[in-house]
Amino acid sequence: MDGTKNGSTLFTSPSQILNHYKKPSTAERYAGLYQTAASRRRHLREEAAIAKGLAGVPEGSRVLDLPCGAGRMYPLLKRLGYRVVEADASHSMLEYARQNASKFPQNESDEFVLADAFHTPFQNFQFDAVVCNRLIHHFPEPQVRQQLLQELGRIAKGPIVISFFSTLATDALKYTVKHALRHFSAPPRKPINPWQFAEDARRAGLTVARWIVPLPGFSMQWYAVLRHPQK
Repeated sequence: MDGTKNGSTLFTSPSQILNHYKKPSTAERYAGLYQTAASRRRHLREEAAIAKGLAGVPEGSRVLDLPCGAGRMYPLLKRLGYRVVEADASHSMLEYARQNASKFPQNESDEFVLADAFHTPFQNFQFDAVVCNRLIHHFPEPQVRQQLLQELGRIAKGPIVISFFSTLATDALKYTVKHALRHFSAPPRKPINPWQFAEDARRAGLTVARWIVPLPGFSMQWYAVLRHPQK
C-alpha cells in the first residue's frame, strides 16, 4: 500500500521502489551523480570490485548489467572486452545509458533492454556473467531478495557479481541510527548481515564463491560473487 508520512513517501513494496526509479526525474538525477571527487573515488572502488568479481570471465563473453541505471558501468565492461547487455526497468534510465554508451566503442551485439530484474525477458543461462550493482539493498525482506537472486541465477550460467550493504561496517551503524526514525522520498537502503545474504543466496540455489570488500570496516557496500553449486 502506498502511503506518506510528514510529506514523504513510505516505500512499502518492491513495485513501489522500482516505480520510483522509473521516474524521469530520478533518471535525470542519477545521470548527474558521481561528479564530485568523493563520488568519483566511490565509483572507482565499485569498478575495481566488479572487475575483480569478473576475473576469469574471458573477453567476448556476454555480460548483463542489470539494473544498468544511466550506464555507469558500461565503459568498464567494454574495457574488459565484453559483449554487453544494458538492462533496466526505466525507459528514462535506458535512454541515458544509450547516450553514455555512444561515447565509447560498441559491438553490434551490444543491446539496451527494458527489463524488470524480478521478471526478466531473458532465456535460461543466457549470460556468461551478470552484474547487479546497487539494487538488492533496497529490499529488507529475505523472500524478496531470494526472488531476485533466483531470477538472476536463472539467466546466468557464470558468476553473478552483486553489491549489497553489509552490517559489518561503521557507516552501516551510522546509517541505521541516522535513518531509524525518519522517512524519505527515496527508497530505504537496508544493511544486512553477510551470513544472512549467504543464506538468501543458498535458498535461491546459489553459493557465495567470493566476498569483495572495497573498504573493510568502513564502507557498508560489499560485493559477493555468486555461482551455481558444482554438480
